[in-house]
Amino acid sequence: MWSYYQSYRYYYSRPIYRLVPLIVLFICVGILWLIVIIILFIRIQDANDVQRQGPPVIFCFVLSSNARHLTSSIAIVYSWGKRCDRFYFVTRLQNTSIDLMMLEYFENITDITPLTINQQTLNALIYLQRHSPYSSYHWFLRASDDSFVVMPNLRRLVNQLHKQAKKKKDAIVHVGDVDELYRSHQIKTTGSVMLFNHYALDQLALYEETEIEKDKCLSDMMYDHEFVSCMKKFDIKINPVDSNLIRSQNLSFYKMDKQLKDTCCSPETVAFRASNETDMYKFDFFYHRLDAFSEINV
Repeated sequence: MWSYYQSYRYYYSRPIYRLVPLIVLFICVGILWLIVIIILFIRIQDANDVQRQGPPVIFCFVLSSNARHLTSSIAIVYSWGKRCDRFYFVTRLQNTSIDLMMLEYFENITDITPLTINQQTLNALIYLQRHSPYSSYHWFLRASDDSFVVMPNLRRLVNQLHKQAKKKKDAIVHVGDVDELYRSHQIKTTGSVMLFNHYALDQLALYEETEIEKDKCLSDMMYDHEFVSCMKKFDIKINPVDSNLIRSQNLSFYKMDKQLKDTCCSPETVAFRASNETDMYKFDFFYHRLDAFSEINV
């Protein structure tokens, strides 16, 4: 008994072993802190899911060059843009942009060009994902200043995709025919309409933070098909339904091409490029005031 007591005193009289209780205490505190962080994260996610319940809500943003503030950008405002649930421009603040509702965070960016539009798209998506005022939106539509969107058809597409994504919580992006046109015809596009759900934004934000130096997919992309290639690497589902619903070119392009003319211009077409602002007003009159293809009240 005496020898056991002596060995116990000798063991705990050594400096290193006096720290053992403190080390155990710090480990326990660290584990408890980690558990608290996980619980808070789950509650935040649950709160966002509660906000996202109900009919799918669409956030639209348009990337516009300075030269088009007074022409096609204004046409978008008074045509399909006003029918989005929330609508903003991502563009540089100029005297010509005073009539445009802009995301303030991007007011000091350089001018939007075909070479920068996808990088600025990524920046906008990450910004929207990280800021709570936008967490209640289910879907995010990216467009450029020559895009025309048929809102009733967009809502049909969103309703269809939303049911699919809600069950499995899939990250989904509908990019239209940009990838197909590049693979089949080597046509490179920038700024075509793309539709992202909020799970896709979560994936993009995650990979944007962890992207390693040797695999700079997101930071090196320029064209739409390169953006699509990056998203495929991140477990994001691309075009779960008909890719022809979103067109990356203007309609006359498809009509004039012998190989593509048979795929052009269905009543369900969601988006395409407009040749000029006058065409946007014409399309708006055709699709909405005449109520050509839809009975949806938008």
